[in-house]
Amino acid sequence: MKILMCTKRDLVGNIMLNRLLPALSEEHTIDIVLANRIRPENSSVPELISLKFFEQDLPNRLLFPLLDQATSTGSAWLSFDALAQRHRVRIDTAGHIASASELTRRVQESAPDLIVSFQFGFIFKPEALAVPRLGALNLHSGALPQRAGVDPTFWCMKDGDSHAACTLHWIDHGIDSGPLLEVRPMALDYSRSLFANWIANYQNGAQMIVDAISALALGMTLPATPQDAAQRRYVLKPTEADFADFAARGARLLDTDDYLDLLANYLPAHLPTHAPTQSPTHLPTPLSAQSPAHLATP
Repeated sequence: MKILMCTKRDLVGNIMLNRLLPALSEEHTIDIVLANRIRPENSSVPELISLKFFEQDLPNRLLFPLLDQATSTGSAWLSFDALAQRHRVRIDTAGHIASASELTRRVQESAPDLIVSFQFGFIFKPEALAVPRLGALNLHSGALPQRAGVDPTFWCMKDGDSHAACTLHWIDHGIDSGPLLEVRPMALDYSRSLFANWIANYQNGAQMIVDAISALALGMTLPATPQDAAQRRYVLKPTEADFADFAARGARLLDTDDYLDLLANYLPAHLPTHAPTQSPTHLPTPLSAQSPAHLATP
């Protein structure tokens, strides 16, 4: 089967590919498009600036280039370039796709049997959705239809929910509105940061993608349960006021241990994964952002 995977060039997209490619690349031909949508609020809201730094800027500008220059091997997770080499897949970095026709062109060029998107900020036009004979799937990091929109794990923690969820659904002409395959819940751990829960939630959904592709390869028909429009709730990017409410609940965006534990997966197995000195509990924001109390290191 020819599969086109669409995701971000960021830490989450990389972690997901590290989970998916070992399970799928031997049996299927896979193309990958990496595209990062430029959102103005990511450059104006301090908390979003901080999240973008640790999600995108630090991995892309420091971590992955260092990994690609290193000679050591044996790490659990690989950079994008190393994934492409090991699993013999084509990875194209598209940047910000300013025109819908550009995404359609890339889909047509790949000519996949199936599109799979996750952590992807762009909309497939009807001309693109008409290309794959098996359709297009999206992994959404929220329970649909109740948690449609942007950053559902944040909204779950802000609202004090006991669980987050990932939803695997068919892509239609709307946004997070297509028929459902599966909604898989995950208990939220409020002793850990939003960043840790968010990534754990995505990894919770990775197996759903593998299972769906395996079923399609066997000729099986996957579920397609229409969403209940009456239950739909769509939210946008959080504002500074939303982040203040989040902090008032005692929740945290980022923790040092959470983040370093993730990055340790990129180290060769023989290297230590924790520094001998005590680490601060909370990660500082980048210098370009003012530091709200729930982010700054004392």
